Amino acid sequence: MIRIFLNILKNLDPEVAHKLTINALKLPNPFIESSNDISILSNDINGLRFKNPIGMAAGFDKNAEVINSLFNLGFGFTECGTVTPRPQFGNAKPRVFRLASDKAIINRLGFNNNGIEKFLMNMSKSNKNGVLGANIGPNKDTENFIDDYINLYTQVVDYSDYVTVNVSSPNTENLRDIQEHDTLNTLLSELSQLRENMKTQKKIILKIDPDSTKQHYSMVLNLVQKYKIDGIIATNTTISRPQDLMNEYKDEEGGISGQPLKELSNKVLSFLSKETNRELLLIGVGGISNAEDVYTKIKLGASLVQLYTALTFNGPQMINNIKKELSLLLQNDGYKNISDAVGIIHS
Repeated sequence: MIRIFLNILKNLDPEVAHKLTINALKLPNPFIESSNDISILSNDINGLRFKNPIGMAAGFDKNAEVINSLFNLGFGFTECGTVTPRPQFGNAKPRVFRLASDKAIINRLGFNNNGIEKFLMNMSKSNKNGVLGANIGPNKDTENFIDDYINLYTQVVDYSDYVTVNVSSPNTENLRDIQEHDTLNTLLSELSQLRENMKTQKKIILKIDPDSTKQHYSMVLNLVQKYKIDGIIATNTTISRPQDLMNEYKDEEGGISGQPLKELSNKVLSFLSKETNRELLLIGVGGISNAEDVYTKIKLGASLVQLYTALTFNGPQMINNIKKELSLLLQNDGYKNISDAVGIIHS
C-alpha cells in the first residue's frame, strides 16, 4: 500500500504531493509502524539522548504538524521549520522541481510557513518521543534579520531541545550575506548572550552552506568556538550544478539537494571535522539514500545525520532499512557503539 501511495505522489506536482503526505501523516495511520531501535546506534550527545543518528531534515515539517508520526517512522530526531516570525507565502510558483533521473530536487521555496504562533501551538502538542529541533529564519521583508533570529530563539527555546540558526538557504535574498564575518559575529554574539541571560542550556546549532571556501569555513569555526555554539549542520542545499545532471529542470534557479549534493557536503563535513579535531558536534546532510551514505558521513566526522530528498523517491521504509544495515556495518568493523566510528578517517 505504501508503494502504491508513493507511486501516486511521484506523478503529482511536488508541493501537492508534499501536502498530501503531511495530511496522511496526521491521520491514525495503520501503515506507520513504531520502530524498534538498535542499541549500537544510540548515543548521548551534548546532554541529549539520541535513540539513533537518523534525523528528518528541516523543510519537510515546516509547521511542526507531524512530529509524533515522524518519530513513529523511526527517526531518532526531527527538525521542524524553517519558521519565521510572521507567516509568509515564499517565492512564486512553480518553485519545486523533481530531478528523478538525478535523484535530486531543486527548490526555491523561500521559507514558506505559517509563522511562529501556529508553529509553537503545534510543537506544544508533541509527545516528544525523541530529540526535537526548531529551525529558525527571518522573514524576507524584515528590516532587521538579527532581530528576527533573537525573537524566534526566545520563543522556541522552551519547546525544543535545540535551535538551528539557518543562515544558509539560497532562496531568501541576501540571507547568505549573514554568513560574512561582521554580521555573523554580531548574530552569534547576541544569541550567545541571550542564552546566558535566559539561563537556558538549550543547544544552538548553525546551518551552513556548501558553496564557500575553506578560509570562510575557518572563519565560521572561529566564531562558533568563540561564542560556544554547540554544533554545525553541514550542509544546506547548493547553488552549484554538477556537469553530469541530465534532467530538463537542471538549470532551474534554487538550491539542489539529493545525490548531486553528496560529494560537496562530504568535503565540507570532512574539513570541519579535521579542523576541530572531532571535538565539535557535526550533523551531516546531503545525498543520503542508504546506510553506506550514512556510514561515510559518520566516519568523516558526523555524530548525527539528516535526510529528506531520498524519502521522496524511496519512501519511509528506508529509515528502518538504514538503521538495520548501519548497525551491521558497525558490527562488521568491530565497533560496539556508533560513537566509536565518528571521524575515524581523521584519527
